[in-house]
Amino acid sequence: MSTGILSGTKILVGESDLKSFLREKGFGEERGKRQELSLIEALFLVENEKMEVTDGGKTLNFDDLLKIGNKTEENFYSKYLVYGDLRERGLLVRTGLKFGSDFRVYERGKDIKTGHSKYLVHVVPEEYTCSFPELARAIRLSQNVNKLMIYAIVDEEGDITYYQIDRVKL
Repeated sequence: MSTGILSGTKILVGESDLKSFLREKGFGEERGKRQELSLIEALFLVENEKMEVTDGGKTLNFDDLLKIGNKTEENFYSKYLVYGDLRERGLLVRTGLKFGSDFRVYERGKDIKTGHSKYLVHVVPEEYTCSFPELARAIRLSQNVNKLMIYAIVDEEGDITYYQIDRVKL
């Protein structure tokens, strides 16, 4: 099985067959001769037995990567559950950081080079509360970049409910 190497909070892949597979399936970012994956992407690939990750010495399993993610990012496991659910539905999922959300999501059959993402997804726990102005800002931002705003609510059992939030003009 092909291997990536943990470097801080990224996983670097230099092996050409794995790198080609990752590019074809929309995982990671091309950085010179390497493909750079996020922890969430690598965790998904490890869980689905598409790659292994090492820290330079030992092979890291799913639980090892999950612990690293939980230490470095708030709400990491819930984000991972949503990421995995969207990927399993055949959607291309990328970071939504520059749009102020957790993910940007492309429809089936679209890719980064030939299309634009359709959705911004914000992952929140079931007990999440926000103000109307905060909600309005998120909706306005998504509309300004021609995307639909989706809130992914993750409950204590790990079940996900998706809500599309939109503004109605009367």
